[in-house]
Amino acid sequence: MLSFKPITITERPILHKALWRAEGHGSEYSFANLFFWGNQQLCTEYETPLIFSRFGDWTAYLYPRSTALVELLRKDAEERNIPLRIWGLTAQEAQELEAAYPERFSIAPSRNSFDYVYDIERLCSLSGKKLQSKRNHCNRFEQDHPGFQVLPLDDRLLEQCRAFTHRWYDEHAHLHDPSDYEGEKRAIGKAFDHFHELEMDGIALMTEEGLMGFSMGNRIREDMFDVNFEKALAAVNGAYPTVNREFARYIRQKYPQIRLLNREDDMGIEGLRRAKESYYPDILLEKYVAEAVK
Repeated sequence: MLSFKPITITERPILHKALWRAEGHGSEYSFANLFFWGNQQLCTEYETPLIFSRFGDWTAYLYPRSTALVELLRKDAEERNIPLRIWGLTAQEAQELEAAYPERFSIAPSRNSFDYVYDIERLCSLSGKKLQSKRNHCNRFEQDHPGFQVLPLDDRLLEQCRAFTHRWYDEHAHLHDPSDYEGEKRAIGKAFDHFHELEMDGIALMTEEGLMGFSMGNRIREDMFDVNFEKALAAVNGAYPTVNREFARYIRQKYPQIRLLNREDDMGIEGLRRAKESYYPDILLEKYVAEAVK
């Protein structure tokens, strides 16, 4: 049995470097997300990090980006008496796995896990007819709050954002089962606690009335920035589109090499899917799950 251990912040330097090279992959190939979400564990074999993920009763191994290591995962799953399930595969990797192990896996797209990826320039400008309504909302926000400020997150603002988040969950509790938010609450709590260690970036959208919203994330590829969390006052016209646009502008200025903003998946939540689709992603990054055929 492989010696998996919980992922801690101390593993970041090595694991972040390995995941940085995962070109073409989505937000799950990010140390921050492995650290934030679920119960995810790490071991290293043949100088390659292997990830065992548990979300409730659902278990899987993150694809190790090589079919040669799949046999190790098969043996480990057998010894744990769990299904051999592999997630995070790209379309090409799904084909490679099928070719290497014909008819030994059932492979299917995981639509709820597809990442919404956008050209950063388009989110900065909100140009084109499709995004006309987003521009209108931003214009309304600017008219209503002519002195608004966009401030980089520092320790003082992080604490304001933490308090803002607590209120946000309280106000949205009636819309969903409170348990639906438990995983995100834990994840965003870790983001606040380890913001600097994770080398995250973020902004706060401030007006004369106080904090209207915030956004934060981390760079996961040379040309891709991952937006991990975004909260705003939905009742304030234009708050969400404005914090979205302003964070894109902030990242473009700070990291000129960034071409793509990954706003992650929709988890199958209908409202979240509509919101992400309303920005018309340039790439809907497909991901596949493979499960060994019994």
